[in-house]
Amino acid sequence: MNRRLGLLIFALVLISSTYILGWSTFFTVSSVEITGTKTQLSSGISIGAKLARIEPRAIAAQFEDLDWVADAKVSRNWINGKVAIEITERTPVAIFNNTVIDSTGNSFELRGAPSTQLVQIQASDLVAAKKAVTFFSSLPADLKSALMVVKVRDSGSLVLEVNNGGKNLEIRWGDDSDNQLKLKVYEALIALPENAMIKRVDVSAPHAPIVK
Repeated sequence: MNRRLGLLIFALVLISSTYILGWSTFFTVSSVEITGTKTQLSSGISIGAKLARIEPRAIAAQFEDLDWVADAKVSRNWINGKVAIEITERTPVAIFNNTVIDSTGNSFELRGAPSTQLVQIQASDLVAAKKAVTFFSSLPADLKSALMVVKVRDSGSLVLEVNNGGKNLEIRWGDDSDNQLKLKVYEALIALPENAMIKRVDVSAPHAPIVK
């Protein structure tokens, strides 16, 4: 008898809770806030909708389908009924034709003016441009900040144009291999006083570099 009574009470509590969360006027959406972007976005959530019927993961996935959104987080406040949506935008680091690319190699359409100068990628197609971005994203911060242009030859060899102390400097890097050695050779060469006025460094064969 006690067991049956306990099961009945449990069932009643479960039914009541389900009704309160999913059907009653309690726990409804009072407001929706989207942060992390200046772009006007529609959440698709109606004020007064039942909080229990809001699916955070499904809503986040809708925003993440936008090519310029890197991440979206959705949370519900059961006390005040607020739904908070936090958007993390992709940050462009390079531009290829009219397409911008972030440091992870994801491409998307540019919206408005970029906040920083973007590296110009010259390549035969977007695939090659993305590989170039993956390459230079692994370079040291000081070299990345000086980088202006990356050219990708049909052979796959890379040519970098950097601002070296206010002067343009071309770095013929070669293919994407032996990068640590090439970097050490490049840094050693530009540190030499006699190379202060050079316009080109060729480290494609790092054991036999050339400066001009």
